[in-house]
Amino acid sequence: MSPHASPIALAGGQVFVTNTPADTVDVIDPTTRKVVSRVPVGVDPVGLAVRPDGKELWVANHVSDSVSVIDIDFDSPTYLRVIATVQDFHPTTRATRFDEPVGIAFAGNRKAYVALSSENTIAVVNVQDRRITKRLPINAQDPRAITVRDNRLYVIPFESNNKTQLSGGSKPLDGKLKTFDAWEHSIRHNNVLSLGHVVDIIKHPRVPDRDLYVFDTRTDRLIKVVDSLGTLLYGVTVDSTGRVFIAQADARNDANGKSGTKKHGLKELENRAFLNQVTSVAFRDGTPRKPKFIDLEPLPPKHPESGQALATPYAIQVSDDDSTLFVSAAGSDKLFTVDAQSGQVLGRADVDAVPRGIALESTDDGRGPRQRGCSTPCQHVPGRRLRPDLARITATVRLEDPTAPDVKRGGSPSTQLLPPQPARIRVPVVIRTATPTSCSGS
Repeated sequence: MSPHASPIALAGGQVFVTNTPADTVDVIDPTTRKVVSRVPVGVDPVGLAVRPDGKELWVANHVSDSVSVIDIDFDSPTYLRVIATVQDFHPTTRATRFDEPVGIAFAGNRKAYVALSSENTIAVVNVQDRRITKRLPINAQDPRAITVRDNRLYVIPFESNNKTQLSGGSKPLDGKLKTFDAWEHSIRHNNVLSLGHVVDIIKHPRVPDRDLYVFDTRTDRLIKVVDSLGTLLYGVTVDSTGRVFIAQADARNDANGKSGTKKHGLKELENRAFLNQVTSVAFRDGTPRKPKFIDLEPLPPKHPESGQALATPYAIQVSDDDSTLFVSAAGSDKLFTVDAQSGQVLGRADVDAVPRGIALESTDDGRGPRQRGCSTPCQHVPGRRLRPDLARITATVRLEDPTAPDVKRGGSPSTQLLPPQPARIRVPVVIRTATPTSCSGS
């Protein structure tokens, strides 16, 4: 499945959501909770961004290597139509130079940034003529989620590393960082057939671990690279003070890494391949301070109680008053809230499978969301102020999924006996409120 980054957006009193298997952007009326329009776009739409003036919605099409521009100006004759396509091809080979876009962010109405995940590049796009004006290299793997706030572009690579590598090197061997001769056992001889080498997984201080890139949107100059935050970085949000929050999983592949020197195995991993975290990084005069790691579950050897796991933190948004984080746990099918200062988990709600997107609309005082979406690929709540410590599902909006029932069930003979499944994507709506009454208006 294609990766998502901000697959739900709010604009003009409507909810826009990527319907990835249908290759459409679906428009939901928040009052009736019905799909009122479907806009065909490219193949596998995965990310959305609204132009700051609210007149255009940009859609990242991951497989067709393009961005569709949808007119969302209600007074325009081309309302809810694709009016432009952003893409780039080599003039001779016609091969794409706009490969696998995911995240989109605007720096005003004239400039947009698009994360080209497989190219490890951020494309800078002139909004007026839809042309790529420059490319910002990211010397880390698979940038996906990006965001802009206060003249700063923030980029996180999905697979950022954690300084681990095999313990090979050149002689002399030290038995710690170097436990086998890499030339002898990997180059001179086939590493699979070579015998007698002792292999560990070690953390090497010289291995790059670049996690957060910060650019000046006025000049597109790289300002800072922050390292040693996490391993798999899914979502990013920034509060009004410039404090960055990242939804992430940190790999523990070194916990049982001494398989060669100490015969480590699965026992040493303690059934915890990753730590599920939210990491925050504050800046002072442009310099990052020591990061704060919010562990969402008990640390090994302890384990979360049944039903309390918050696996694979994915989408993340911060309330306008900077007090509350709204995060999805894609691996646990949950939406949860976190006190942005203390790191305490305030509340949680069960949602449908693999929630990957959240959208917030705060009240005028910024204390909490009046509307909220949590995507599978999307969830949305219209109406009242919501409390971060209480939650329940009030409705489900369904999106059409054209995937053939046989494909959904799989191809094995045993699955052919199952009854046909409805060709729909379920989109649960979650509300956090102090009372159990339903929320049907603004």
